[in-house]
Amino acid sequence: MNILILYDSRFGNTHRLADAMGSAISSEHSVTTRAISGVPTDAAWFDLVLVGGPTHAHGASASLKEALQQLPKGSLAGVHAAVFDTRFRMPKVLSGSAAQAAAKLLRRAGAEVVDPVESFFVTRATPPELDPGEDTRAAAWAHHIVAWVSPQWAAPV
Repeated sequence: MNILILYDSRFGNTHRLADAMGSAISSEHSVTTRAISGVPTDAAWFDLVLVGGPTHAHGASASLKEALQQLPKGSLAGVHAAVFDTRFRMPKVLSGSAAQAAAKLLRRAGAEVVDPVESFFVTRATPPELDPGEDTRAAAWAHHIVAWVSPQWAAPV
């Protein structure tokens, strides 16, 4: 399976998660990991796109929204997508979610978004850091999404 992992990362946490996901599934799949500023115009070539970013002001960062808004309507038709974000550990109604905003934009581009979106947690330190174990949880989530999207591609766990 050809998998694209796109991320936006302000403090490096979402980048770290994207790398953990890519490392976890790259032995069984062709994985490309890119910053969101490098959204390829040929994204429809991928079977699965994982998109993540930090939660800013209860939603997606400006750069994540801008990059996904530039995807032409229907350009991801037939592509599965899954979305994740980083946010503080609190009820989503209080923190918001970058993933929910990104999922909406991916659907607009024609992607079949796997629900539900996933959040990974960061500390309130300055700068924020991933909560312990979140990169391991991200790797497991990537395996889960691959198995969900296409069971014949599932690697033994």
